[in-house]
Amino acid sequence: MTEESSVPEGTRTVRDATLDVLRELGLTTVFSNPSHTEMKLFEYWPEDEFRFVMGLQEASVVGMADGYAQGTGEPALVLINGGPGVGNAMGSIYTAASANTPLVILGGQQARKMLLGDPFLVAKDATQLPKPYIKWAGEPGRPQDVPALIAQAYQIAKQAPQGPVFVAVPEDDWVRPADPEPVRIAQVNSAVVPDPAALAEIAAALDGAERPGIVAGGPVDAQGARPELIALAEKLNARVWGAPVWNRGAFPEDHPLFAGVLPPIPELINERLSAQHDVVVVLGGPAFTLFTAWDLFSTAPADLDKTPRPTLTSDVRFLHVTDNPQAAAATLANTSYVAPPGAVVKALVPLVGQRERVELTPVREPVPVPEPTTPLSQAYLFHVLSQELPSDAALFEELPIARADFHEQIPLGADNGYFATASGALGFPFAGAVGFALAQPDRRTVVVVGEGSAQYTLHALWTAAQHQLPVTFVIPDNAGYLSLKYYLQDQKSWQKGYDLSGVDMAQLARGFGVRGERVESPEGLREALHDALTAEGPVLLDVVVADPGLFRL
Repeated sequence: MTEESSVPEGTRTVRDATLDVLRELGLTTVFSNPSHTEMKLFEYWPEDEFRFVMGLQEASVVGMADGYAQGTGEPALVLINGGPGVGNAMGSIYTAASANTPLVILGGQQARKMLLGDPFLVAKDATQLPKPYIKWAGEPGRPQDVPALIAQAYQIAKQAPQGPVFVAVPEDDWVRPADPEPVRIAQVNSAVVPDPAALAEIAAALDGAERPGIVAGGPVDAQGARPELIALAEKLNARVWGAPVWNRGAFPEDHPLFAGVLPPIPELINERLSAQHDVVVVLGGPAFTLFTAWDLFSTAPADLDKTPRPTLTSDVRFLHVTDNPQAAAATLANTSYVAPPGAVVKALVPLVGQRERVELTPVREPVPVPEPTTPLSQAYLFHVLSQELPSDAALFEELPIARADFHEQIPLGADNGYFATASGALGFPFAGAVGFALAQPDRRTVVVVGEGSAQYTLHALWTAAQHQLPVTFVIPDNAGYLSLKYYLQDQKSWQKGYDLSGVDMAQLARGFGVRGERVESPEGLREALHDALTAEGPVLLDVVVADPGLFRL
């Protein structure tokens, strides 16, 4: 017995019981930037059984865990301080919630006996701080309840709709005696299955349509139904559109039935879908995620707003499938079905009739081959990258002003993975790619992120270097937050708000232990990309590109 603890030596502690629970749940990779309030968990740390992934800032830590969970298809474990640590991580938690990524976040709290005061590093109203961007939050009533509470949190995170959960753990709970009875972890099986009547209704609508269309959301891929979606589209000879704010590729972009990604603007959604379809089935995700309205692109003085809320055209019958009841309640579609999109896709394939395969009129203009220039255009950079890209590479993209060029020049195939932020918060791809590479280290992970977005989770470079991960960071560097520039009529007066001149990403990468190279002309670009895509460890290319002008949708 020691002066600091009344727990006899050899007594089983809450820490011991928790580690057993984590082993049984498979949560043996821990993403963390620990503070004082979490340290007792790491005493006598079984490093031969648990992989500790250190991050230098909490936003990067949660972003890496997000990418890891998407790479494994299972919940990931995060351990950060429950007060300022959660505050630092909120942008990444917001993104994980938007992507329905299952995370179990343990937030360190001050010792119970200190909570009567206002101690350093305290998490005030700990379970309230991360809301509303977590699915569930809890804190143990007794120290011995911690392991069971974590097991409960895991099951909640994993059930549809999936999402991050949070458990606040006081620092001293880890060293208290555990409950003598071991935690019994139940096997929880999802009871949500597609209603046969709903499936028949959707199949009948598709069969009865003259011009059926499909809008595919990320959950189709996350639930393992990408091959079945391809089969469904080919059987219906139906165009497939990527859902607005496409955060995960659910259909190959090089497939002849792929029509492109819908813009997150209601007027343009209506224009594109009404011209091509009489029935559209939205599979996964909201119907629809919107970013702005067309009139807000004008820089002229605004009139009194008499416009109605966004609506979908009445010329098209919209059917919406989602496993998120809130998204179903807020849908703009005619009919919404609460069911797992992946299971619905798989069930529809044998239900719909086989249509004649006729070539559909192209809806996308031919993409011109860009020419090399100095400074480089972002389109030329992406064109060369597509030629050097491994066929099974997983791409993480955050290009607010370059998405059109990215998708045009890099038509990702059936074996490629595609991941992007599901929210407006910047930083996920830079960190998420590092977590994904930890989950799938035998696959090349490629990050294509502007130098502005990279600043939000720059610290992930250090973790990539520590684990020597096969991640290639490609930075189209236009020296500014140019997604903000073209919203204003008087752009010059706002230059201080978007100008990032002087940021040298290659030097920053080297400071974190990652090989960095700056590319400023077409000469040597292909060789630099080939080398960066085949290197054993992480490499960052800071590629100087010209201002592309107003972004295209």
